[in-house]
Amino acid sequence: MNAVKGTFQLPGADPVLVLLGSSDPAVVQHLDESLIAEADSVDIRSGVLWMEVTNGRAFLGHLVDSLSNGSKPGPHVAVKVAVADVDSSPQELVQQALMAADLDQVATLLEQEALTNAQLDYEVRYQPIVRLGNRSVVGFEALIRARLDGEILGAAELIERASRGGWLDELDQLSRQLAIRGVGPWLGAGLLFLNMMAPDGTFDLAAARRTIRHAEDIGLDADQLVFEATERNRYANIDLAAAQLTKLRNAGVRIAIDDVGDGYSSLRVATSFKPDVLKLAGDLIAALPSAEATAIIRAVVDLGHRTGAWVVAEGVETEAQAKLLRTLEVDWGQGVLFGPPEVRPAG
Repeated sequence: MNAVKGTFQLPGADPVLVLLGSSDPAVVQHLDESLIAEADSVDIRSGVLWMEVTNGRAFLGHLVDSLSNGSKPGPHVAVKVAVADVDSSPQELVQQALMAADLDQVATLLEQEALTNAQLDYEVRYQPIVRLGNRSVVGFEALIRARLDGEILGAAELIERASRGGWLDELDQLSRQLAIRGVGPWLGAGLLFLNMMAPDGTFDLAAARRTIRHAEDIGLDADQLVFEATERNRYANIDLAAAQLTKLRNAGVRIAIDDVGDGYSSLRVATSFKPDVLKLAGDLIAALPSAEATAIIRAVVDLGHRTGAWVVAEGVETEAQAKLLRTLEVDWGQGVLFGPPEVRPAG
């Protein structure tokens, strides 16, 4: 285990020296009573107390788990961890101590490694989007799922894990790649809605263009693709993001804004991005027929229709909701009332 460029690195499964510290007396007591007892040896080196443990990786995993226990302080408590080779010189020990990491950083590194090594079994489910007037299918939204140890991980959980693990860009691209690979004759001339994230507040145009080429390679037209940009993204520069979407629209694809009405910046995002589709947040639909939800939906419909955009209601579950949405002149609907997300035959 060697440090690179002055950064903390996880140890392997070999014996290492571990240095622990905290500004919280309760945490120090917990470390002294339970964790240090597991050390193979305890030695004062370079003026501080280092522990030697047989398996550095396993020890850090146990440390994170122990301090994450509901009855113990969580990793957010000020705990510092340093790791060194067992044969380190006094000078090297000092250097490693200076590179001590917060325990929450260690937890993130461990999770990132676990997720990277995990064999996730991905699948894409397609949910129909229909015209509210006659229930004819307009297209399908592709929704990524994964199986891990018998558990099904939804898009939100995958995004959360990828965000913590630092592989959100990879998940974003993989989701669209798998979605296009799974398209079959059932799509016909319909639209394919694909999520497009902006992890750092801007879009990856190169990755989006690869998506377009991939779609065209299997016989889809560019204007069948609808890139969904969520309102929940925190755009570093809305004008820059809007310019990026204009470039994609010029390539022939359509642009949708997801979760409209579910955040403070909805109006600015919706007007700046000049979308072809506005998707009403599911929470708004669930709140119907409240006066507040109705007023917001009316405003979005007015905005959409004045700018030439279609308006989609997400999360439609009941006929009563569908009827009211038609009255409010919402164009399309998506939700279990019209069909759940399903795996469909590819090829």
